[in-house]
Amino acid sequence: MSKFYILFLVACILATGRSYSQDHKFNISVHTNLGKSNSSTGTASENSSTAEMKRFTITPRAVFRIDNVWAIGALYNYSNVTNRSRIVIPGLGEGYLDTKTIDQHAGVLVQTYLFDNGKFAAFLELDGTKGTSKTKILPEEQSTWFSQPTRANVYSSGIHAGGRYTFFKGLGAEVRLNRLVSYRHLKTKDVDAKTSHFDLFSNIWNEASLGLSYQF
Repeated sequence: MSKFYILFLVACILATGRSYSQDHKFNISVHTNLGKSNSSTGTASENSSTAEMKRFTITPRAVFRIDNVWAIGALYNYSNVTNRSRIVIPGLGEGYLDTKTIDQHAGVLVQTYLFDNGKFAAFLELDGTKGTSKTKILPEEQSTWFSQPTRANVYSSGIHAGGRYTFFKGLGAEVRLNRLVSYRHLKTKDVDAKTSHFDLFSNIWNEASLGLSYQF
């Protein structure tokens, strides 16, 4: 229930937040995210399986300020995720499976500013994107006729929070908490399969990103 209280608090801030005048109409930013995580299944008394994930993401955005509160824009996202899974089968041994997933999305966004005094700014963002996802086994020589790359169309949407500090003539640094609320729909091309995921405040710190912005 605490997640819903946090969401309600964010909505209240959005409804009552005040934004201050600023001179710049356009904002261009680039964010990157370097992530690494480990997970395991099983217990200490069993031969557990483990997984390691490494991720590189880069997202450029172009935004136009309509007024003191609202802004609209477009974005492009490139994500490269490598997974290594250690699989243990009792009585048969263990092995490793390495995969790489490349996602490319493009879409539109709407921002609402909670605060902006020209130096510091805080905002919420809602976006919607459409793109493709491709997963393949590494090294590629290990792929066979039944383990060819999996391709899918991806539709996603999310609510994000960000802050900006402008330190020199429109040049600024940004920090973002991405995918506070997110929805992802994946439709596999080669087979008739669809999956959907809805997340609320899941892995917030792993989704955080840093970037540079320029306002003019």
